[in-house]
Amino acid sequence: MSAETLARTLGGRRSGRTWLACCPAHDDREPSLAIRDGDDGRVLVHCHAGCDQRDVIDVLRRRDLWNSTDRSSALRPGPSSSAPVPDPDAERRIAAAVGIWDASHDARGTTVATYLSSRGLVLPFSGRIRFHTALTHSTGTVWPAMVGLVTDAADRPIGVHRTFLARDGSGKAPVTPARMALGPIRGGAVRLAPAAKKIVVGEGIETVLSVMQSTGVPGWAALSTSGLRTLVLPRLVEEVVVLADADEPGEAAARDAAARWVHEGRRVRIARPDEGYKDFNDMLRGQVGPRRVA
Repeated sequence: MSAETLARTLGGRRSGRTWLACCPAHDDREPSLAIRDGDDGRVLVHCHAGCDQRDVIDVLRRRDLWNSTDRSSALRPGPSSSAPVPDPDAERRIAAAVGIWDASHDARGTTVATYLSSRGLVLPFSGRIRFHTALTHSTGTVWPAMVGLVTDAADRPIGVHRTFLARDGSGKAPVTPARMALGPIRGGAVRLAPAAKKIVVGEGIETVLSVMQSTGVPGWAALSTSGLRTLVLPRLVEEVVVLADADEPGEAAARDAAARWVHEGRRVRIARPDEGYKDFNDMLRGQVGPRRVA
């Protein structure tokens, strides 16, 4: 299957030399999956929202949209394997991500503060969120951005998550995708508060901040359904409240993550927004405070 065929099957569109489509590995409300033909004839996929390539390929394979004999499929270890997947670009991508983080600034009083306020978020700033005055988007345009630092289970930097913003902070920038991850972030999260015995975990930064604002419980953003399923928690965490988005992919990911953490011996439960709201930030902006989740 060619990149064009795959993209059209997913309802995608051409964007320069690549194709953009909604990523099937997470609840993608704006196209974030880049698809192109590689020099060797293989189809290459990359989710700018942060889904691991292996997870994207797994979903495509289950939908009979990926050739199981493709050489790239051999990079995926079996379900019981914990062997790392070779990634010669990992250190380069981490260095690039850390460079963006180091070039970013305290978010207080910036476009990021205006943006978060527009989402109903007025809690004190997390040290893991910064403001970058001018980040280049994949379209070649330059925008201010909210930058979240992604760290692994040992709290070591492995990437960043960028939300490109309108210049006045009134919302996201008019680019697709408006959210992009950089780095080998599988297993990591944006820790919006330090590790604690009890935390809340959800997909989006805004969703997690909404519940933190409502409850005061520390929270981490896994950034996508793929990230939720693969997030590795440190031993310190004994109790987890999983924040499920109100859609089928979000519910499935929350259940999968909860089952895994229960198996690890943690106390886990799933919290869901009230009926009619897609997530806890949507609920917060609807001027209905999130019900008790922690």
